[in-house]
Amino acid sequence: MKSRPTLKDIAAELNVSHPTVSRALADHDSISDEMKAKVREAARRLGYVANSSARMLRRGHTDVIGLLLPDLTNEFYGAVATRVADDCSHQGRQMVLSISAGDPDRELALVRALLESRPSGLIVALSPQARAETIELLRGTSCVQFLVVHPRLGGPSVTVEDSGGARQAIEHLVKLGHRRIGFVGPSPTLHIGEARLRGVQQALKQQALKLDDRLVQLGPSTAEFGHASVSALLDLPQPPTALYLSTAQLSHGGLRAIAERRLQAPRDLSVVVAGNAPWYEFWPGGGLTSITLPMAELADAASALVMRKSARRGAAAGAAVQLAFDLFVRGSTGPAKKSGR
Repeated sequence: MKSRPTLKDIAAELNVSHPTVSRALADHDSISDEMKAKVREAARRLGYVANSSARMLRRGHTDVIGLLLPDLTNEFYGAVATRVADDCSHQGRQMVLSISAGDPDRELALVRALLESRPSGLIVALSPQARAETIELLRGTSCVQFLVVHPRLGGPSVTVEDSGGARQAIEHLVKLGHRRIGFVGPSPTLHIGEARLRGVQQALKQQALKLDDRLVQLGPSTAEFGHASVSALLDLPQPPTALYLSTAQLSHGGLRAIAERRLQAPRDLSVVVAGNAPWYEFWPGGGLTSITLPMAELADAASALVMRKSARRGAAAGAAVQLAFDLFVRGSTGPAKKSGR
């Protein structure tokens, strides 16, 4: 098997010294632009691949940015991974993606593996039940916390105002005259569930309204629960005139229940969903009104923080970026019927 070309092979090809080739590939100021171009062309022609292990030994880290996410089935996380990968590419870095599935034990193993590769920085969306050992391993690294912040870890973070999206959804429906608003959300034992429920309660309280427990369905954030919950709400003697489905999975299941009954939004009821699936825009009747995380801004902020921190360009140890949810008003929400449903 033919061995890979080395720096010495490039030097022999160009009849220059080995250190000249090394400095040219490292973009050293002592080497002219003309020589750098010749060396890079020879390296390309010969099929030279840099020894990242040797470079890591010299510098103590690689040009890799690790990204740890809970899953990719949620379109938001898939879009974030793509955006961070693009940001890394523009900075001459490479992204390594790991998926924890929200499992603290798997998460710990993945953090160990990422740190063994000596990344220059990490962006981590840790599970709320992250192991103490995971936190200890990450402490002192060039790490940016994403969406979920563990106080024991500290350091830079990028988050959203957790109850803000729910407040926006309810405020929008109340302004349209709706009073019987159904809410389907995650279990309040989870941080996301508690935050969404709190946002709903805050928005109603501001309008001197109370949350009707009969119109609330809380449980696992799955399409199955979303379908069952919306079906139960629509079967009430006095069903809601509007619905807020507060996660992407709950939205998908709830919309299926609405479609099965051949109901139309907003003619039969107004609907606010969560997420930013491309097909939301093309839902019959002018699209689905949605509460959406600002994906691009979140990903770019995390990338910028981890790049600055890994390059030691003054990213403050406790730097915190907090963004707001976006409300996209489309055709699925409209004024409440005066006579109610």
